[in-house]
Amino acid sequence: MSEKMDMHDLARVNQLWGKVYPYLGDQVLGYYAKDWGDVLEWGPFSGGISFALQSKNPNLKIKIAVEEEDVYRLMQKMLKDGGYGDKIHLDKSRLIPLVYGDQAFDLVIIRGAYFFLDQEGAALREVYRVMKPGGVGFIGGGYGKNTPQTTIDGIADESRLLNDRLGRIRVTVDMLREMVRKSGLSDHVKVVSEGGLWLLLEK
Repeated sequence: MSEKMDMHDLARVNQLWGKVYPYLGDQVLGYYAKDWGDVLEWGPFSGGISFALQSKNPNLKIKIAVEEEDVYRLMQKMLKDGGYGDKIHLDKSRLIPLVYGDQAFDLVIIRGAYFFLDQEGAALREVYRVMKPGGVGFIGGGYGKNTPQTTIDGIADESRLLNDRLGRIRVTVDMLREMVRKSGLSDHVKVVSEGGLWLLLEK
């Protein structure tokens, strides 16, 4: 991201998507079939999926990491207001590199990833680095395959406008496949086009 995100727009997007996150959480759990483990959600669109996962599986040890100070303060407020302040740990970290050691997490999530992923695949390699053997990464964007159309219809217009203002980068399946190829992780990454465009990493 070359330009600073507007915190009012970011907060509104996260609020709008409140009804979507439980469905995205269910999709994540369809790939990560465990009720325990170390979880990282990275980026300014974090929170909602983590809240959904924590509510369903309290044994998950979840960390959220964001880079910018103003996003960190917004996330602190979201955690406190949602009642997750003592359940989910908040860190500061760039995406490249992440501050965590190798093989630190069983599950890594990045929603709104195409604001940040580089075409050379360095971010994918970094996510893969911090995944434990047997771990899963769920990275991308979209409403998810389980979200009812009525829920989508209720927020789609405003969400589209806000995401454009925040600097959304539109990608295609071919662009993602080329990114995966350049990352050197073709044997470990699948492109999932159901409910958006997502990358499923498996280690």
